[in-house]
Amino acid sequence: MLRPRWWIPVVLIGIFSTVFINLYSARVGWERVVRQQIEQSSRAESMTPQQREQAIAAGARVAQVLGYGGTVVGSVFYLLVTAAVLLFIVNSLLGSEVKFGSMMGIVSYASLPQIVSAVLATLVMYLKPPDDFDLRNPLAFNAGAFLASDATAWMKALAGSFDLFSFWIMALIAVGISAAAPRIKFGKAFGAVLFPWALYVALKTVAAAAFN
Repeated sequence: MLRPRWWIPVVLIGIFSTVFINLYSARVGWERVVRQQIEQSSRAESMTPQQREQAIAAGARVAQVLGYGGTVVGSVFYLLVTAAVLLFIVNSLLGSEVKFGSMMGIVSYASLPQIVSAVLATLVMYLKPPDDFDLRNPLAFNAGAFLASDATAWMKALAGSFDLFSFWIMALIAVGISAAAPRIKFGKAFGAVLFPWALYVALKTVAAAAFN
């Protein structure tokens, strides 16, 4: 049974993510991304200029805290939840006996492409003018990058989910599951990974349609 040390990729991802967030804060700033979100929201039309500026200032403070906290806490939480969900599917539904530590290792090492994404996003950020950099979609490796700027929020959420890095990570997780549980072939393992991802995308799309 595979027992990779899952904390190693977590530390690496945390380091690169923290560096990117610091560079983003210096290059672009949190106020700009919050301003873009509020101005693109349907609620902006009902706000006075003073209310809008107050909302932007408050949102920038919250975004900064979430941005720094999410680099470590958010990454670990995401890995724990992902490993727990996949462990349930693989063991309870597919009849395997993978240990939680092994699943954490699989998910953690499979997430290493996030480092590549962070490096590329940093390059794009410094190649573009700060006003043109979109933190929510920094790289044109997903379908959302090809939507018109006035596309609805739910369309952006749905299209943005079809991302090259997401499918790369899911494929690596499926390879790891097949290695840890040889009776589960790659196709079945990929299906086990794809199902919760599709459910998450559906919920995210519905939330974007309801709250924007």
